[in-house]
Amino acid sequence: MRRGCWFCKAWQVLKREKTPFGDPCVTVPGHLIRKPDPCIYSQFLLMQLDQPVTWDNPDVRILKGGVEQYTYDLTADTEYTVEITVHNSSRDKPADGTAVAIRWIEFGAGSETRHAIADRVANVPVWPGTAVVTAPWRTPASPGHYCIEVELAHPNDGNPANNRGWNNTLVHAAQSPVDRSIRIFNRYPRDCPPVAEGGGPYLDYRRALYGWGALGAIGGLLYAHVGHDSLLGHSYTVSVLASYAIAAAAGLIFYRLHNERLRPTAAIARAATGGRPDCHRVEITVDSYEFDDATGKAFHPDTVFAGRPVIWPAYVDPPSFVFQPGEAFRDVTFHTDAPDDPGPPGHFNVNVRQGGEPSGGVTLTITRGG
Repeated sequence: MRRGCWFCKAWQVLKREKTPFGDPCVTVPGHLIRKPDPCIYSQFLLMQLDQPVTWDNPDVRILKGGVEQYTYDLTADTEYTVEITVHNSSRDKPADGTAVAIRWIEFGAGSETRHAIADRVANVPVWPGTAVVTAPWRTPASPGHYCIEVELAHPNDGNPANNRGWNNTLVHAAQSPVDRSIRIFNRYPRDCPPVAEGGGPYLDYRRALYGWGALGAIGGLLYAHVGHDSLLGHSYTVSVLASYAIAAAAGLIFYRLHNERLRPTAAIARAATGGRPDCHRVEITVDSYEFDDATGKAFHPDTVFAGRPVIWPAYVDPPSFVFQPGEAFRDVTFHTDAPDDPGPPGHFNVNVRQGGEPSGGVTLTITRGG
């Protein structure tokens, strides 16, 4: 009951009257109010509950000419229709005005880039009613592994945890052999980032202050407490502070001498590896992966797209280059010649390193001969 409503409540009881809007002195907690619950098959909620999932989402269909398509056998640069089924778990409140955001996700090495397909609005009746929304989608021109992502939103949603779902797709090239242009972006379009050139290792004062100093303070307190009125003839506070300062200073001296001893060894190791690499140099490699629609928490990009030897001869031209000053990106060409005999498609990773560090990549799926 809200503050100040005691007198109001007493007055209502004395009057014995009911207001057309209920009792003004009663506040119903938000978790007790009946709310709509628009939802979709959500792998992320099921994984949190340690339940098995499928990445071929039953609430997402891909159609072509009104005929449902196998989502792992789509053609590049082709117009399809994405059909989304939205549910409502509430048996009391319709989920009118539910926003449905439809996107496709492009996977790179350790990254995800989202592209909008369409935004729709669904009026979902109470359970077990559903609403269906559709949107056109032209598959990317580059073959590869992509994902349809659907995310729902409602201003009065009773359970937002079941609002996001994925549907995996594989997009194949229309024919082979294949030459595909791949854009490589420059992580450092200007100058290379500054680095400390002192040679390392460097003094980590935190170990001395938080480690050695804290132990010294505890030791000083115990020394003053057992058998001594104080340390150095002063109060407990002064004893603890003095012990902390002495121990921290000893730690700083120790790490300084220790680092000076290790510095020549670190310099020899840097010389053996050729020193600092040029941050504008790009190196590109190609490997294959075996796509497996793993379920539950077993589905992880680092596992699903783990590199293996190339299934067919494939290369990128040029395999390495150096960005010029101010160059924002450069296009390279991926080439492979698929076998003519029937069989499963080939899946490839194009891995990019810039300045000796991973810089991302793309995945490609290529059909056989054609």
